[in-house]
Amino acid sequence: MSLKLKLRESIGLYFITDAGFGKTHDELAEAVLKAGVRIIQFREKKASTKNMVETARRIRKLCDEYNALFFVNDRIDVALACYADGVHLGQEDMPASIAKEIFDGLIGVSAENGEEAIRAEKDGADYIGAGPVFETTTKEDAGSSIGIEGLRRIVDAVSIPVVGIGGITKHNAQLVLQIADGIAVISAIAASSNPEREARELLEIVEKFKKEKD
Repeated sequence: MSLKLKLRESIGLYFITDAGFGKTHDELAEAVLKAGVRIIQFREKKASTKNMVETARRIRKLCDEYNALFFVNDRIDVALACYADGVHLGQEDMPASIAKEIFDGLIGVSAENGEEAIRAEKDGADYIGAGPVFETTTKEDAGSSIGIEGLRRIVDAVSIPVVGIGGITKHNAQLVLQIADGIAVISAIAASSNPEREARELLEIVEKFKKEKD
């Protein structure tokens, strides 16, 4: 199966690790993989490159065991060092068009509006991370929430998959799924006392919605 096809099949629930809630990246990754999540992004802003590579390689191994896609946030060098399936880039990171010259995997790009999404698609992005849909405190550099209508404008602007991110929980996930191809979450799982259970409940919402949609 090609990576692009695997992306479309796995993108319903996209988990982004965050070690700021009391559990390590590894612990969170293993918990959500056990729950059935099949796409994980390793996001770390403060560790040394050495530590990032070591952690990323451990998560890469876990993802291999569960046949899951593994992405690295921002850092193409770390993605290359751990044989990641993909890298996710922000608006201030390397443009997708240049990233594709040195990285042979999937590329996701964050977008807050249709113009950014259109440019990312033209540059060769494989999917868009659109948001923040709702208010969030997880990302310090997150802008103002774009809301459901902002998400809709991004989805209408591109033909590649769009994942909504930012403030998404069990209580508002369906609102996002009605428009986007999937939901990306951090604190909804990472801040939970039982990440595996929380991931299972979110997956149930995603899978139920997909069945009803079909």
